[in-house]
Amino acid sequence: MLGNMRVKEIFHSERDYWDKKVAEFKSVHPLNAFGWGNVRVVDGWKPVYLIAQKGETITGAVMVLTKPIPFTFLSIMYAPRGPILTSLSDIETLDALLKKIRIKARENHAIFIRIDPSIEEEAIPICNNPFIKQGFIHLKQRWTFWNTPRDVYRIALTKFNSEEELFRSLDKRVRTSVRKFCKQGLIIKLATEKKEFQTFYSIFRKFSIEKGFMARGYEYQKALWDEFIARGNGELLLAIYQGKIIGGAIRLIFGQKCLAMHRAIPHQYQYLRANDAITWESIRRAMAMGCQWYSFRGVGSSATEERFKKKYGPQWVSLTGYYDLPFYPFLYRLFYLVEFEILPRVWPVLMRIRKKLSELINWLRSHS
Repeated sequence: MLGNMRVKEIFHSERDYWDKKVAEFKSVHPLNAFGWGNVRVVDGWKPVYLIAQKGETITGAVMVLTKPIPFTFLSIMYAPRGPILTSLSDIETLDALLKKIRIKARENHAIFIRIDPSIEEEAIPICNNPFIKQGFIHLKQRWTFWNTPRDVYRIALTKFNSEEELFRSLDKRVRTSVRKFCKQGLIIKLATEKKEFQTFYSIFRKFSIEKGFMARGYEYQKALWDEFIARGNGELLLAIYQGKIIGGAIRLIFGQKCLAMHRAIPHQYQYLRANDAITWESIRRAMAMGCQWYSFRGVGSSATEERFKKKYGPQWVSLTGYYDLPFYPFLYRLFYLVEFEILPRVWPVLMRIRKKLSELINWLRSHS
């Protein structure tokens, strides 16, 4: 406690309280929802939820994820899209949250904590950066392997007066696709049963291998269903053709913000314009639900992906990025070297090996 400032840890029995209070922050992000911490448990992270109060007024909050480093007594910490603050000038709140984080860091022998607040780059003054004043290092990198993207595409839904106006803002090719998909017998519907989700996951898994990107396993995707979709904080839209699920898209909804997560439409169905149909339906529904923005997450990991997202007229939003607060400086420098110098060189090789192994397994199954 600092004066009339106190930091309270929120536990699972209080998850509704966390979601209610955190959703009121202007800079809230879907990854600030209580359920996101439970999703990351699947990957070996342990969540802690902290709320800062001045008297009866909540002025800040942060979800801190801690992950042990195998075969050591050490760990790393991460605050996805946090901390969230009523005001960046509220140094007292930030200081109180960091004091509690440092206690947790000592308990877990954390090498460092990384934060990536959902705050736009230009909103933080260069000469008066509150995080740097607290000892954080501002990373120059605009992307990492394990954190949320720094540069994102967002559609500001509040600037449109109607769905028709939003539709007219789309690229002509998208409008043409949306008008035609129904005539081809393609149906977009909400998933309501877990077996539909299981079908989508099977498609998504194969799709990720074909495209050469890393996709987490079934338990992670199931956690998205249990923690967000089943609780009304997300949706799985399905593309149905000739009575068969051919693909889908998951999005998270929290605090009047909508975050596109995973989408998979196999290449053989591209002629149905299913990607445009399901993306438009996602955006349209987000607007109907009163969301302030719809985010495509990153701006695009490839030129093809970026071209696809740009058809919907999003704004390129650059967030303030990644900040690291080291607790063990030497070990932190070693971690940084592995993350940003070694891993980028071996990652393409790992992805090729993964694809070849998958092809071998499928071949062995087909010939067994």
